[in-house]
Amino acid sequence: MAALDSSTELNSLLEEWTREHNNNAFNVVSSLHRMAEILERETEEYYKMDPDPFDDRHPAHTMPVCALGHLMRTLSKNDDFMNTLTSNYLMSSNRDLTELHVAASRLLLDVMPALETAIVFQDTDGLERRLLHWAESCDDPLRSYATGLLARAMELQEIADKFKESNSTLVPLMLNRLHNLKREYEKENEENTSQDYDRRHFRIFAAESEMSPEKRVASEGSRNDGAQKYLESSNSSPMQDTKWDKSDVQEQRKQSPRATLSHYQQSHGSKEGGHTRSDSVRDNYISELNHSNSAWSKPKMRGEYGNVSDGLATFKSKTKGECSNSASSWAEMKVNVIGTYSLQPLSLAMKQRMILQYLTPMAEYQEQISAAFEHNALDLVFFYMDLEKNKDVRLAFEALKYTANLLCHKKFAIEFLTMHGVQRALQVPRPSVAACGVALCFYYLSYFEDAMERVCQLPEDTLSVLISYSLWLMECSHDSSRCHAAMFFGQSFPYRVILNLFDQKDGLRTLFNVISTLQILDIDDEREVNDELISMMRQLIRHVAHALKKYFEAHLSHKVDEIKRSHTHSDDDGSPVHETPAYKALTLTPVIVQENIEIMMELMPARVNWAPEVTFHKLGGIKLLCQLIALAPGWNGFTGKAETIKNALDVLNVLVATPKSQMALLESVPLYDNHSTPAISVLIGLADGEIPDPEVQKSALNVIINCVCGPIERLGGFSRYVGAGSKKRMNLKVGEDTLSKMWNGVRVNNGIMVLLNLLTIKTPITDADCIRALACKALLGLSRSETVRQIVSKLPLFNNGQIQILMKEPVLQDKQQEHVKFCKYANELLERVVGKKSNANLDASLEAIRRADIVAQSRITFQEKELLQLIHGHLQSKGLTEAAAALQREANLPRCATPPNVLPAQPCVFASPHLASPTCRIVGLNSRQVNHPSASYSTIPSDIPSTSIHSQAVSRKDSPTNSGPAPSTPGPIRFHLGRQLSQASPSLPQAKAAKSKFSSEKDCGLPSPAWRTKGHLKGQGDYDMTLDKIVTEYLRKQHALCRNPVTTCPPMSLFNPHRCPEVRGKRMAPINATSRIYKRMLGPKVGGIGGASVDRKFIYRRFKPCHTYRNPDEGGMQCCSFSRDEQYLMYGTFWGDIKLISLQSGEETASYNFNQMSIEDFQQARDSDLLLVSCAENGSGVWTYGDTVVSKHSFEDSHIEFSNQVQDRIIGTKDETANIYDVLTGKKILKLFDANRANNYMLNRATFNPTDELILNDGVLWDVRSGKSIHKFDKFNPNISGVFHPMGLEIIINSEVWDIRSHHLLHTVPALDQCQLRFNNRGDVIYAIYKRNEEEMEDLKGRSPYSHTFRTFDATDYTSITTIDVKSESISDLCTDKSDFYLAVVENLKTDLGTEENVCKLYEIGRLRDEDDRPEEDEDELDMDDVDDDDDDILTDFNNSNDEDLFSDGDEDDGNDSEEEDDDDDDNVAFSFSDMSEEDDGDDVDDDALYELL
Repeated sequence: MAALDSSTELNSLLEEWTREHNNNAFNVVSSLHRMAEILERETEEYYKMDPDPFDDRHPAHTMPVCALGHLMRTLSKNDDFMNTLTSNYLMSSNRDLTELHVAASRLLLDVMPALETAIVFQDTDGLERRLLHWAESCDDPLRSYATGLLARAMELQEIADKFKESNSTLVPLMLNRLHNLKREYEKENEENTSQDYDRRHFRIFAAESEMSPEKRVASEGSRNDGAQKYLESSNSSPMQDTKWDKSDVQEQRKQSPRATLSHYQQSHGSKEGGHTRSDSVRDNYISELNHSNSAWSKPKMRGEYGNVSDGLATFKSKTKGECSNSASSWAEMKVNVIGTYSLQPLSLAMKQRMILQYLTPMAEYQEQISAAFEHNALDLVFFYMDLEKNKDVRLAFEALKYTANLLCHKKFAIEFLTMHGVQRALQVPRPSVAACGVALCFYYLSYFEDAMERVCQLPEDTLSVLISYSLWLMECSHDSSRCHAAMFFGQSFPYRVILNLFDQKDGLRTLFNVISTLQILDIDDEREVNDELISMMRQLIRHVAHALKKYFEAHLSHKVDEIKRSHTHSDDDGSPVHETPAYKALTLTPVIVQENIEIMMELMPARVNWAPEVTFHKLGGIKLLCQLIALAPGWNGFTGKAETIKNALDVLNVLVATPKSQMALLESVPLYDNHSTPAISVLIGLADGEIPDPEVQKSALNVIINCVCGPIERLGGFSRYVGAGSKKRMNLKVGEDTLSKMWNGVRVNNGIMVLLNLLTIKTPITDADCIRALACKALLGLSRSETVRQIVSKLPLFNNGQIQILMKEPVLQDKQQEHVKFCKYANELLERVVGKKSNANLDASLEAIRRADIVAQSRITFQEKELLQLIHGHLQSKGLTEAAAALQREANLPRCATPPNVLPAQPCVFASPHLASPTCRIVGLNSRQVNHPSASYSTIPSDIPSTSIHSQAVSRKDSPTNSGPAPSTPGPIRFHLGRQLSQASPSLPQAKAAKSKFSSEKDCGLPSPAWRTKGHLKGQGDYDMTLDKIVTEYLRKQHALCRNPVTTCPPMSLFNPHRCPEVRGKRMAPINATSRIYKRMLGPKVGGIGGASVDRKFIYRRFKPCHTYRNPDEGGMQCCSFSRDEQYLMYGTFWGDIKLISLQSGEETASYNFNQMSIEDFQQARDSDLLLVSCAENGSGVWTYGDTVVSKHSFEDSHIEFSNQVQDRIIGTKDETANIYDVLTGKKILKLFDANRANNYMLNRATFNPTDELILNDGVLWDVRSGKSIHKFDKFNPNISGVFHPMGLEIIINSEVWDIRSHHLLHTVPALDQCQLRFNNRGDVIYAIYKRNEEEMEDLKGRSPYSHTFRTFDATDYTSITTIDVKSESISDLCTDKSDFYLAVVENLKTDLGTEENVCKLYEIGRLRDEDDRPEEDEDELDMDDVDDDDDDILTDFNNSNDEDLFSDGDEDDGNDSEEEDDDDDDNVAFSFSDMSEEDDGDDVDDDALYELL
């Protein structure tokens, strides 16, 4: 009712003001005073609700049920009134309106908590100067009101800086006023105390003060004994030792009306009419006082205020006597807990409070600290802190806030300690508002190391009370005090004396319970929480996480010192370990902490318990921290998110030094919506950049490193360390079991993929080198696992020399130290994976020496006109046209001197034989396209020569690291600039041994730019260097890469890569197609060994477009397939239609509509009219089609397909789940999903293996009969989930080929990266189309060059056959007919108008386009009568051969089979496959080289 009355009265006053304020007879002053009285009365009621004194939010947000917030909101929303109040009433220049100024100032001061300070003072020009004038020269109450308003204004940095000179004058004046007011206040308190004493009816309880000195001393002794007993029993008191479980505390919190009320308000507060009753606070205060004010510091401190301990003891006994004997004393005690607020009449306490409010922001400035010393500010604050002399607890709180800002200055902090400031602060009673100010003072004091050292040297009893006081603040006080207390402990834990007392009082439990009871970490609590409360909880978690980090790092340092001392005693030569004094702070830098962790992991016995870790495990701390780092990434808008996660990770980083904590990371962490995930998966996600903060990534990597890089053998069995004289053998406990589980945990959760990606990270540039080093160190630890080592050895990072490229130079030149670490770990990783040192001579064999000798004796010649053509092109590119014309004229060069460019400018790439394959890969600026002149499509050429940038390729690819299978291949031949050719001798490999492992990369080519800039590369005149020598050395380099180099070489071309002829056996199939066909009549069916492989490469590199089909309904095309009888081509549209086109006439014969959504894929049954239709957005279904379509079954899966052998089952895919259905009934037979093994591929499609016994879903292999998962394959890409090879023994997941039987990674095919695979019906050829992701669709610059091509690969050895450029934007789908004569491709074209058009093109396989065909295709069927008959013979014979011929060819292949190198310039039977080998295909050169460059 009181709140309703206040609101009604205020509204009536505002309405009256609105009507009458322009009337001169209206008494504005009276109306303003009445409004102020209403606000002040409700402010007192608001204080009784015990709000956080540091919470400066709007009262309506802090306490939504209070009337004050609604009243202030009513006033602040009345713009006319507020503008008149500030602009007219306050700024009136009439000196006779003092009463109006007083009333306006009073009301504005009352309503300021609801206003934006900056708006009030910026919108009112001259208000600050007027307030300064009133505060300096006017009388009260206007002077005090102006001071209070100035206090609000000076909190703004701009205003404080603007009036710096005025403040320098006003601050000393205010301090003098405080001294005068303090003296008056003392007299007033003495008078009030004597009057209250005379009126009291129970004066007998104060008889102690009238005792004789002897009796008083005895009484004091008994009191001190009681206090000592309390100190001794403090660890077992209900307040300190209540061991709440998280569930119990949460249950108590759920029953409380608000989650942020203080401890005693949660337990005892009751509400009537929206207000907390004062008697409930009184009763609670009496109960709390018995726990809080019974133990204080014992040292005798005498000064201006007498004996502090005696005065405090008198206060305690008096207060306890009043509380226990008279309920009427609550009126006196209320001021010690809640405080009062009234501006009329203006009391002495209120005057002092407003002065202190003004001085508080001024205390932060260095120039104002001298005034505080000159005017004895310490005497003032000590007086206000003593609630025996100062009866206003709000005044004490303002004094403590002022003190805290003064403590920002080191000189004042030392003076504060000298004057026993800590002991005086500990006398502030709790619970009370002033106790919140004490928390802030302790926090600010902890920032100075000198000050904290003095604190740590205080008597033990005082320190014990200090820790108890801070723990109470952290457990029972307001949220701000909890934050300040947590920050105080975070700064104080490096001091051993503080740490020990904290542990003695079970402080870890108290600190942990601060966050364990928060609602945002309770996933079962479904109550709604407002955003402001959530923000406060997050801030609390942030500070507690920092405190926990410092706590465990300090304990770690002490434990490591203990371990060092024990080993020093056992080692006679060991130097003594110097212990840090208890009052000195430990040095806890990240480097030292990591060193301590490594020492602890290496030397601490596995069975020795570490007390802090054991306690934290009992509290459930690791589980809560893992839950915190799993939930915190979703805290959008919280500025401290990254810091909170990093601190939590740093705590885990220390704890995982023990095996028990490592195993805890393998457990699942519960999340919202009944989800869970392993903790190690959360860490891997953070390391991968889930939070775009490099510090979080580095912390997560450190945790992973400590989990996987620990020692395999740990000391174990002893609870004590063996002394120096002990002769017992120390039992070594093998920690391989723990490490094996951690290795497997990281691998199963896709840790290898994340770490490999981090090795190539380039952003942020300032932290990229450090992240690379940490990721490489983690991989080094993982590589101790045999499984991981086998997988990693097959990746391109190692077998293609990519890691050597990364070792060449750092991302940022200023991070050389981090790059050295990366090179160190990378060399060790190479040594472990390859099995040999990275700088070792891997090719020092007789065969290698023989080849090197042949290369050295070879005479290198080249066509000089080609060199002149290159020079001519270079001159033209530099703008030297006259010189180029003169060269062309004198050298008689052709008009087109430089071959046309085919691809963008790219560096040349040489693939060393022992790194990838014996293919010489060259991609350069000057190149020419070799294809049929009339073809409208193009094949990416296999021989794009390089001209001027070959040295870059040398430095990229010619690494001395060998991870390939050919030990007899030659090593890279280096450039020897300025040397004689005779120096290149068979002893060349021995020259490598002297190189450092860090420079082994750079001696493969020209020095790096950073090396050149330092002046190591001298000018040309210092070397006997000519252009002829440079070109000769370049060509000798190519010659050295030949598999079988010959001494006598024909002149080499600068435009085409050189290759010596391969040695072929008599039983090998001829390369020439005519010879191979002729040999079939006399010898083997396929023409000899390797004949099937050569036939595949001959046939499946030729595609002749013969038809183009368009959708007349503008519904587009999405997918395609041939009908069962191969008479029709079927395609699905974006509008849900499937249309049939006759292959004979090219006309549309039928159209079926299945739904209104885009059809992603469809599949026909082999022996029925069933059709599976997959729609990603609207589910999938089974239909029958004929004259009409009928829906048989519908599923929610996004993709469905038949089983392979007997099409009686359907497998569907929905996200990460696979469902198996019966075809006849449509019922679900089996569901395959394991949340702990999910890979979360974006384009997951479950599929049967060829025998229908196994299923591959989301990268996990399942057994169909048992429904259990067999194996989870490592994830190396985010999109493609994989398919079975038709042979049934291999699985292809993106570019990785896995063995089904051993689950080993057989090899990687980089050209298959991000490709959708289709096999021909024989299963020996792979068609690959690039699948664009959403980012590439939007970003044209980042689009892959393969997005408009389809490629063919030999499915027996995964070598590339050809790449066909269809001249379109992208390819959606492709399919082949059963006879493998035709290929249908759905292409996305861009028209001249800029719109996209989908067409389906039909290609004939094994044929080239005729010369007479037009360059642009149309829908007319191309003439096929002139096709050569020999091509038909090859294709027919190839398709009629049985599977035994197909797969037996691979078994007989001795590795020397030949392949074609270039496309034929014309289509005839005399086509020659000269200089082509199976391992060295021309088209494969371009594909792999371009992939590596991308």
